[in-house]
This record gives sequence, C-alpha cells and structure tokens, in this order.
Amino acid sequence: MRLIDRNDTSLALALIASALVIFQQPLRVLVDAAHVVELRYNIDLLPGLTVLVGTFGFHQYRKRQQARAAEAAAASEAAVARARAVELERLVAFGRALGNALDPAAMRQVFWRYMPIFAGEREVWMLTRKPDGWESALRDATVQTPRPPDELEAIAASAMAHPDVETSEGDGLLVDDDLCFPLTVGDIAIGVVGVRHGRAVSSSERQALSAAAALLAIAIRNNQLLAQTRESSIRDSLTGCFNRACAMEALTAELQRAKRTRRSLSVLMFDIDEFKSVNDRFGHLTGDAILAAIGGRLASMLRATDVKCRYGGDEFLVILPDTALAGVEHVAAALLASVADLRVPAGAGSISPTVSVGVMTAAEGDVDPMSVVATADRALYRAKREGRTRYSATPLAPVV
Repeated sequence: MRLIDRNDTSLALALIASALVIFQQPLRVLVDAAHVVELRYNIDLLPGLTVLVGTFGFHQYRKRQQARAAEAAAASEAAVARARAVELERLVAFGRALGNALDPAAMRQVFWRYMPIFAGEREVWMLTRKPDGWESALRDATVQTPRPPDELEAIAASAMAHPDVETSEGDGLLVDDDLCFPLTVGDIAIGVVGVRHGRAVSSSERQALSAAAALLAIAIRNNQLLAQTRESSIRDSLTGCFNRACAMEALTAELQRAKRTRRSLSVLMFDIDEFKSVNDRFGHLTGDAILAAIGGRLASMLRATDVKCRYGGDEFLVILPDTALAGVEHVAAALLASVADLRVPAGAGSISPTVSVGVMTAAEGDVDPMSVVATADRALYRAKREGRTRYSATPLAPVV
C-alpha cells in the first residue's frame, strides 16, 4: 500500500519542508564542508551539485509525465477495446439472430430488435427491392410524423443510383439528411437501410452500421434464395402449378379440415385430349406451350384458395375447398369453355386444345387422399369414354 500518491502533493511538500527544518543544522554543516572543499581544491562543487540535482529532478518529472501519458493512452485503448468487444458481441448476436430468421416476419423482428441499437436510437428504416419497385418500408412506429413511402423510396433510389455506391458503401452515403447503407450481395441490389439525421453519426457508429447492413444484406439474400428453393421444389416451372407431392399434402390437409369443420370439399381432375398426338405432330415445344397456357388460364379463372396442381404429364388436379358438387360442376363447365378459347401457335397456324374433366365431392369423414384422387380419376376416364371435351361427376361421391 502506497503512503503517498499523486493526490497528496501538498502533503509531500509539507514533509519536505519539515525535513529541511529538522535537518537544517546538519545541512548547514554539509554546506560549510562543501565550501571548504571548494576553496581547498579550487572547484565549484555546489553549482555542479545544483545542476545535477535540477537535471535529475527534471528527468524524473519527464519520466512521470511520460508514464502518465502512457497510462492515459493505455486506458483509452482499453476503453476502445471494450467498446469494440461490445460492438462485436452485438454483431455476433445480430448475425446469429439473422441466421435463425427463416421467414420475412422473423427477419422484421430481428431488424427492429437490433438495428435501433446500432443506429444509436435514431430513426431507422429499410426498403428492399422487388422486380417492379420496392417492398413496403420498414419504418420506426414510434415516430410521431412518419414520412410518406414516396419520400423514402426516392431517398433509397438516390442511394442505389449514387456513382460512388461501391466505394462509399462502408461509410454510408448521405442523401439529404439520411445516412444510407445500400444492401448489396455481389452485384445484386437487395435494398437500402437508412438512418435519419445521419450527419451526427460518429465514425465508430458508421462502421457498426456498415457491418450490420452487410450481415443484413446476406441474410435477406439467403432468405430470398431459400424461398425460391422452396417455391421451385413445390411448383412446376412450366405451368406455375404445384407439383404432385404438394398436391397430396394439400389434399390431406384439406380433407382433415373438411372433416373438422364439416364443410364441403371437391376435387377436379382433367387432362388434355389427344395430347400425345399433338406432341407427335407439332413437337414437344408446342405441347409445352399448351401446358403453360392452361396453367395460366387456371391461375386467372380460379380462386386464390383453390389449389392448382400439375399431377403428372398432361394431367391436372384442382382442389376446391368449401365447394359442393354443384359448385365444382360449374367450375368444370367454365374450364371447358375457357380452355377451348385458347389459341396456341402450332406450325404455320394455331390449335385450340380441349380437355376432359372428372369431378367429385368428398364423402363425409373421407380422409384418404389416394381414394379421393382415384374417384376423380374414374370420373375423368368416364368423360373420355363418353366422347371427351366434357366433364363427368362420379355418382359414388355423396355431397357432404
């Protein structure tokens, strides 16, 4: 334990003065002896000792000042290191949370949990790109006078179109009073994160925001790719309809729901008449064009709640929740007329495809999807035997 520290200067001076008073007689003797030595040997002992003592004292003073400066620098570096450690912990936590956010709703929750912290509790917003413009803006709900979407979109567009967007991305781009961080992955523009009153953002805050924006861009892009992968795994790319596996999952779920709610559920199955001969005569590209045209017609004429599936080859399955037998028969008649209106280029002219349709309504308590599909398939082949270009309803399917 130190008896005297840097805060006890007055005490130290008092001790020195007291020592001089106490030892003034011995000091006087030493001074007299020094004078005798100077006279005897013709030297300047006392001035030399004075210079030596003064130099030593100044040297000690400089060493102490340097030590204090080094201590202050070390404390400053330690503070910076602690701040960086805290910032790194936040970024790691942010990255981990983004990695666990596998849908847009979870991504929004992570954004609002962390980004205001990186922005120093300033107003923060985000816009993401879509093929025909911008998604709805994520904006701070606590702002009393929120800015209109058009204003934010104009700011984001200016930031994305800035000529220095690639070189200045690390420090952000000032657009009016907003500090903008373009979200890019490679050469793909994801969107823009903006902080209002960005001129007051410090350099360290800019670096943290830039790192957070980079993590956010990668997470959003990964989320988009995951959604695209999911979509491609359940949809037929040619017709835009769901594939067979998805159809069976959806039918199983709808059968369970119909049993629970005691609501009607109908199924419509159809295929293209003489499709093989069309492929043989005009080629598979024409056949693909017919399939794509029918897929587009299904999307335009059916409800959003109806599940449209390409069951296999030229065979389609449509699941119609909350639809009784009369309703599915009406849909079948409309489908026959709608497909007959199609004109698909073929060779030097065009052809109009036709379809045969089988319809059925699930019986009460029916939960076997394969049985439902088999019943609809039997109705489809009945329509073919009866001359094609028509629909047939199975007589074995009582209405719920």
